[in-house]
Amino acid sequence: MTEKEYLEFKNTIAMGDELNFYYKNDEYWISHNPGKSYLSRTRDSYTQEFNGYEELFEKATIDSIKISDIYPSLKW
Repeated sequence: MTEKEYLEFKNTIAMGDELNFYYKNDEYWISHNPGKSYLSRTRDSYTQEFNGYEELFEKATIDSIKISDIYPSLKW
């Protein structure tokens, strides 16, 4: 995912849409509802919960690495 795609991805989540993406052959979902946002891994339903999409993009991790640090490896 390019930086431009990552910004578009974040903006789409901010509007309340649910999106999926892939990282290392695993599928993930990000959903945002007013007040709560979630990052979920499809294969085992592992889910991280956050108080809004801003917190999700600041604190969500995959393999103990923040999403903001691995976005170039994400496939959307």
